[in-house]
Amino acid sequence: MTTQVLGVAFRYTHTIGRGEAAGSGFSNPVAVARSEDDLIYVVNRASEYRPDSIRITVCTVGEEYVGEFAKASPGRNEKPYPDASVWPASVALDKAGNAYVTDEWLHRVASYNRDWEPIGMWGTAGNGDGELDHPAGLAFDSEDNVYVVDSGNNRIQKFTKDGRFLTKWGREGTGDGEFNLPWGIDVDNQGNVYVADWRNDRIQKFSSDGQFLMKLGTSGSGDGQFDRPTGVAVDKGGIIYVTDWGNDRLQVFDRRGRFITKMAGEATVSQWGKQKLDANPDMWKERDIAQGQEREKLFWGPIAVEVDDQDRIFVVESARNRIQVYRKIAPFFQNKFDGGRL
Repeated sequence: MTTQVLGVAFRYTHTIGRGEAAGSGFSNPVAVARSEDDLIYVVNRASEYRPDSIRITVCTVGEEYVGEFAKASPGRNEKPYPDASVWPASVALDKAGNAYVTDEWLHRVASYNRDWEPIGMWGTAGNGDGELDHPAGLAFDSEDNVYVVDSGNNRIQKFTKDGRFLTKWGREGTGDGEFNLPWGIDVDNQGNVYVADWRNDRIQKFSSDGQFLMKLGTSGSGDGQFDRPTGVAVDKGGIIYVTDWGNDRLQVFDRRGRFITKMAGEATVSQWGKQKLDANPDMWKERDIAQGQEREKLFWGPIAVEVDDQDRIFVVESARNRIQVYRKIAPFFQNKFDGGRL
């Protein structure tokens, strides 16, 4: 199905995922990143202390399982492994393809090479420069510096990729440049930074040095309003995508912050899901008689969004252990307000 508004068209393509503790599936996924070789890295919250709990699942966009990495913590009362992850929150890739993962519980960022081996970690708990309190989203800029959403400290911090502190901005509040438990983040191709200001129900846009540029959204359920937005992504044409978590939808805006459209979800059974059902024919029969299956296609608490250079949009649903994939098939449109491109 294709959704088209003012000449911008979005087509649902497929769904990736199924619920699994390990292997070909996801376990409470909360973030996704796409690599240059068309792999996707999916962060799973899973169970904090089960040794077999997955943390990062790696698969292709076409749903071929490739592998997994990052260990769970060994136990509630035991010291975590050096590369353990308890509450992973986000993943981003640097230019070399190394993966960086934030951990809310451990207040740090861990990095892994292309072979998924741990190569470093940085960050300690606190509110000083370079210290972190429940870090959430992270995103790289064109110079391979990384922006980290320091959620508990209500600020954004900028680091080199080896963890050297560069700058920071933000404090708790509702004014421009202030935050209340921010979560998601993205950097556009101009170097501007977009932050999902979760409890303030808005998206804020900043220059690379933290100068406030724009905000969009207010509290509510109408078009352009948010109920706890969690993720934000910006495509190469400047279109802004926001996972409106509390309203169970994805909203789309132009580069000036004007509402374009919204999507409620169109999921179908994934390849992994079909494989599991085919192995258990009685489950297909149970589905045939189940009521309310129409609701399965809808978003349920979409928590993160990623967009790639091929105009594919990946929407993560933690509660349904899946990613819905869409494609933008018209990157620009004429509109009656400015008579030109976005």
